[in-house]
Amino acid sequence: MRIKSLFTLLILGILLPGLILGLSGCSGGSSEPSSQDSVATDTTDPVVDESDAVETPAPVVAVPDPEEIASDVEPVIETPEEQAILTWARDAGGLNHCDRLSIYEDGRVEAVVCKATASYPVVHSTLSEDQLAQVEAWVSTYGFFSRREMEVSSAVRSTVVQGTGAAVPELEIKVAVAAFAAELFFAITEPE
Repeated sequence: MRIKSLFTLLILGILLPGLILGLSGCSGGSSEPSSQDSVATDTTDPVVDESDAVETPAPVVAVPDPEEIASDVEPVIETPEEQAILTWARDAGGLNHCDRLSIYEDGRVEAVVCKATASYPVVHSTLSEDQLAQVEAWVSTYGFFSRREMEVSSAVRSTVVQGTGAAVPELEIKVAVAAFAAELFFAITEPE
């Protein structure tokens, strides 16, 4: 308890002077020159002899036709970044590693393994026709769902399906999807 109070006082001692200095800079003081400024300013209006004044015409600015501008500009249509329909991840904070798997609508698969301070390149693969049919069946039948599970090693596995259907999956389906993704991840990332 005493350490916590000392820590709080230390933080306040460090942050409070900075806060006061920051607020004093934003005090909204006047921008009038002070008596210490060495630059003298002349506030008298210059004398203009109106007999010598030459009238200059106002500049002519051409205003472009809006239809002409619209025809020259092509509309920019931004497409959102493609979202994976099935993702799987395994994180083990204490072991400093993480695994990621993403499956896309066209059957593309991306996986990455990271351990401690090293990150391995993304592994690309493609689902077989049977695997793609199975994933499409899950996505079209069930609505969005996710599953989190802890391993004995305290690693956390999470599976997310961006489903478009209306059905709610049973626990057995969630377990099957998670097992499918894990098996696929290890099949494509383990060295041969």
